[in-house]
Formats: sequence, C-alpha cells, structure tokens
Amino acid sequence: MSSARIPAGTWTWRRTGLVLGVVLVPVLALSTFATSDDRLASTARLGGVIVSPAALVAAVACYAAWRVNPRPGLAWTSFAIALLGCQGLMLAAVQLLEFPRPVEELWVLAADVTIVLVGLFALTIGQRTRFHPDPAAAGFALGAFVAVLRLAWLDGSPHLGHDLPHAPVAAVAVAAFVVAALGILRTRSIALWARQRTALTILLIGGAHLALYLGDNAVAHAVTVAGDTLGAALIVSTSLSLFFTEVEVDAENRSNLNDELERAQARIMVHRGQLHELNSTIAGITSASRLLRSADGISDERRDLLADMIASELGRLERLMSEPADGSEPRLVDLDETVGHLVVSHEARGHHVRWSPSGVKVTAQPDAISEVVNILLDNAAKHAGSTAEVRVEQIGDTVEIAVHDDGPGVEESLRRRIFDWGARGTRSTGQGIGLHIAHELMQRQGGYLEIRDGRWGGGATFVLGLPASGLEAPPGDRDDARDDDEPPAAELA
Repeated sequence: MSSARIPAGTWTWRRTGLVLGVVLVPVLALSTFATSDDRLASTARLGGVIVSPAALVAAVACYAAWRVNPRPGLAWTSFAIALLGCQGLMLAAVQLLEFPRPVEELWVLAADVTIVLVGLFALTIGQRTRFHPDPAAAGFALGAFVAVLRLAWLDGSPHLGHDLPHAPVAAVAVAAFVVAALGILRTRSIALWARQRTALTILLIGGAHLALYLGDNAVAHAVTVAGDTLGAALIVSTSLSLFFTEVEVDAENRSNLNDELERAQARIMVHRGQLHELNSTIAGITSASRLLRSADGISDERRDLLADMIASELGRLERLMSEPADGSEPRLVDLDETVGHLVVSHEARGHHVRWSPSGVKVTAQPDAISEVVNILLDNAAKHAGSTAEVRVEQIGDTVEIAVHDDGPGVEESLRRRIFDWGARGTRSTGQGIGLHIAHELMQRQGGYLEIRDGRWGGGATFVLGLPASGLEAPPGDRDDARDDDEPPAAELA
C-alpha cells in the first residue's frame, strides 16, 4: 500500500518518532504504576487510557484542518474522531472501575463496533452533505452524552452480556471492523492516503481489543498493547498530516491568489497608464484639430506643423492601443522632432512651453521618450500653471532632457516617494501615476529620471537621461545656423 504514505514534504520520520514517543508515555506510565504483578496484563486492560488521548489530539488536528479548509469531508472526520475520543475516555473510566473482565472486554468491543460504524456513516455522508454545526463541538457533545448513558447503563447492569458465547461476538466484531475499513476506503470525502491509514487504524485497535476479549494470556496482552499503541500513533500522525497538508494547500492557494492579484494589479496599472497617456494625447490632437478648423489667421508654416503633430500623435496613439510605449525596438531618435511635436501639442492646448532645437539624437524607443516628456509637460501645466521650459543637453555620453516650471515645486515630504505609484502632494488633484510610469519607462530604456533643485531657481525640475547615440548634428544643421527666413518650431508653436 505505497499510496498510504503521507505526501512527501508534509510529514517526516522525525515527526513519526516524536508522535510514537508521546503515545508511549501512557503505556510506560501504566506499566510503571501497575498495582498487580502482571504489568503487561494491567496495561492491556487499560487500553482506553492509551487510545483516548491520541483520539482527542487527532480530533483537534482534524478540526484545525477543517478550520483552514472547511470541506465537508474534514468536518465529518473531525466529528467522528471527536466522538471516538469521548468514547475512549469513557472506556478508560470503565476499565479503571475494574468491572468483571468478560463484561469489560465485551463493552470495549461494543464501543469499538459502535464507533467504527458511526465513523463510517459520517465519512460516507461527508461526501454528500455539508456539516452545518461546529464538528468538534457536535462530536464532543454527542460523545459525552453517549458516554454518560453507557456509564449509567453499565453501573445498573454490570454483568450484561456475561453469558454470551465468545465466537459469535468475535465474528460480529470482525465483520464490523472489516466492513468499516472497506467502507472508509471506498469513500471520497478525504484523501486516499488518509482513508487507507484510517482503515489500518480501525483494524489495529479493533484487532487489539478483540485479542484481549478472546484470550487472557501473555500473547493476547502483548497484541493488545502493541495494537493500541500503533493505532494511537497512526491516528495522530494521520490527523496531523491532514492538518499540515491543508495548511500547505492553503498557503499555496493564497500564494496563487496573491500572484493573480499582483498580475491583475499590474494589468490595471498598465491600463491606467495607457488611459493616462491616451487622455493627454487625445487632448492635444483635439486642440490642434480645433485650431486648424477655427482659426483663419494661422500661417501655412504653423498649419503644416500642427498637421505633422496630429499625424505623429495619431500614429503614437495607434501604437499605444496595441502595445506599451516601450514595446518597439530601439532606434535612432531625433529629439528635435520628438520634443517639437509635443511642444506643438501642448501649445495647442494653451500651455506655454519654451524650447529650442538642439540637433541631439539618442538610441531609444521613440514612443517611450514621447510619453515621458509628455507626462512631465502635463505635470508642469497642471501643478505649476506657469510656462514650462525644456532643455536638451549632451553631457559626455549622456543626453539629458530637463523640464522645468516656475510653480511651487515638490513638497519636501513627497520627494523620496515622488516616483511611487499613487504618490501625490496635498495640493495635487491628479492620480499620482504619471511620474511612476515615466520613471519605469526610463529605467527600461537604460536611462534615469530624477528631480533636481537649484539649477533654475524655484519651481520643479525633472531631468531624464539617456545614453547618447554617438551621432551629433553638424554645425550647419543646428538651430544657431538656421536660415533666418525659416521660423523655429518653438516660434511656430
């Protein structure tokens, strides 16, 4: 019965040894303090003292497993073992009262048969019916009630069954134990390995008490003590293993749920980030389209610039709907073109931006750069309400794009967590997600985004840095060598 083994990782041989050692404590105590000369016989006749503590521990373990995972099968199992524990205490009391031996062993067998049949019934209906009351409380209450009735009955009729022949009684007991064991194996309310170990427990304890009933000799006494001890250790280890298994399953389920929650939160953050950028991009496109339709005094140069911006932003909008901003392959990005379109977009919305072309290029994902600069310009317009300034500089192998505003700046208490999701100041009406998105995008670009002070006076200055492309525009292509008849992009905006 290799499948009767407890699942790997749930139980160890060290735990088995510990359980067996604890179960042996009452055995050794009974042997040590026995008053008769035959210590083995005295220990065998007090088997209830060995089994009942183990059954109570097993009932508590099953109940704890049910509390972790309230499955009907565990509830009925807890109920049945709690009933077994109470009956075991009653049997221990009966044995300690030292009634005549035939009656004593007969009552032990009768209790065993009753318990295993009730346990079989509980496990059978456990796969069909949900246990509504508290299983441990119900098991202990019913067990205590039945125990009181049996004690009263036994006290009034101590010799009941004294003349019954042993053979028919033994046959009935064997049949009951075998039927109960086979019935438990056929149920589906608990795991197969637990059912197999429970069936083996029934056969061990039932066989031990049957041996004591059939013979009063050293062999019968040894079989009884061994069966009670092994059965007690088996039921405790099985119940504790059920508890540990349910704890592990619950921990795994919680971990899976946490993973699902984290993935769901990540998707929500991505979608909120996309929505954040969509709103800003659509606002720029809408404002530029309105200007093209309504203003008659717009120069041809500015119309062309607005049309180019709309086409560029529509393309970015389409890509944003199908993939994240950093989902494309890095390529050579002309910052004048990228920043220029954003400046035109924000100017079309009434946001004043100062910027001059630099001729600098970087190797990056253009949509990611556009989204970061757009977020910084949005923040400058929303939180500062003043003119924003964009500067592009190449410092060694790094290109820095600085976005500055003349607003109140960033609160001191917010600086350390300014790039955290949901971080926002007391005066902010935003969602606190834009800077987090921008920071994440820059990190994935191999760059950085940071807040700096003291360079341009008051307000807030955010600087994003990227590795330079190694290509620099020739002097004749720069803004300082531009034809005077060609208006700069900032002036056109």
